[in-house]
Amino acid sequence: MVQSGKHIFTSVFLLIAGLCYGVNVDFYGHDLSFSTETISNVRAPFTINKRTVQTAISAVKTADLTEIKSQIEDASIQYNLDGLGEVLLTDKIVAQITGSKNTQSILKYRLLQTLNYDVQLTYTRNTISCFGRLSQKPAASVYILYRNKRYTNLNFNDMRTYGTRYVMSDNRYNPSAVALDYSADAPNINANQSFSHLTWSFQGKVYHLKALKNLSFSEYLSDLPQFDLGPAYVQMNHSVEFQKSVLLPLQGYIDAMHSNMQKANFLLKFTQSAFEYKTDNDQFGHEKYNYPEETVGSTYSDCEDRTILLAFLCKRLLGFESVMLHFEKEKHVCLGVKIPKRSNAYSFLYAKEAYMVCEPTGIGFDVGETGIPLKNITDVIELF
Repeated sequence: MVQSGKHIFTSVFLLIAGLCYGVNVDFYGHDLSFSTETISNVRAPFTINKRTVQTAISAVKTADLTEIKSQIEDASIQYNLDGLGEVLLTDKIVAQITGSKNTQSILKYRLLQTLNYDVQLTYTRNTISCFGRLSQKPAASVYILYRNKRYTNLNFNDMRTYGTRYVMSDNRYNPSAVALDYSADAPNINANQSFSHLTWSFQGKVYHLKALKNLSFSEYLSDLPQFDLGPAYVQMNHSVEFQKSVLLPLQGYIDAMHSNMQKANFLLKFTQSAFEYKTDNDQFGHEKYNYPEETVGSTYSDCEDRTILLAFLCKRLLGFESVMLHFEKEKHVCLGVKIPKRSNAYSFLYAKEAYMVCEPTGIGFDVGETGIPLKNITDVIELF
């Protein structure tokens, strides 16, 4: 009996010790496990300078990352992650290993480097940060120019430089390293979901829609870097839940309509009336652009969000291309939609193409109507 008890105690001890060599990661509601034994003891230096950071890099480069690299690649395939998705996954892994932001940056740098991404480790007097070359430039970010390439801080919420920044060259330049890509493909994540009930009126009839909100995807989208207002937002793909509960019902409604103008007006009324208006400054204290699926899943939206949503719906459901109209003085945007067979009754010409103006923010406007004179347009943003 004593020997048996000793055996049980030893087994439990080994099990607990084994758990210390891995981490469980909550990836937007999906529980993933990663082996971190070889990097669990990595520590950022207390005093940050070229010598101490170089020592930390040398230490982490001796670690065998074969297993965790394979696990990240498997997760990337399973959840359909692009380069930015792998950055977000890596963030969650290193955050489970240590609470030290500087150590997280060193681990993040090494993991992304192992995945063959073009990344650089930088440091200031107090901070260590991982920068990466992106396939698409964010709208606002801290970046460096190094070896004639632009590298963006991969902590997308960090907008400060914290003093003079130095690049920590590891003396082994890899010409085959690739940029972190933004593919605009929706990842296969849907663990967290809820519903929202949308109501709007069109031509005297009240319409209802029970939208299934993929909260996992919406949270993922909010963690991406903010891009310039334009194609990055309307070209992002949607989740299966959005397709089934929003796009297909809307498609069913417009399929019963006869004219292109009627269909466009229906989608315009949906974007005008199905959501409550609130500025980004009132909601967040700063400007934030929503992807179409975010807008449908949010309680509030503003002119940029609704314009992006309408452009997305017109393209996906009707095949109509559009451009965004910017009114700088009024701090407002709306949409110009290219509606077939409307060349004799158009709102304006752009690049020799006829467009009908659509105002998705103001209630009551039909296609072709806007509360701001079109002569006030300061910029036309191409979306497709």
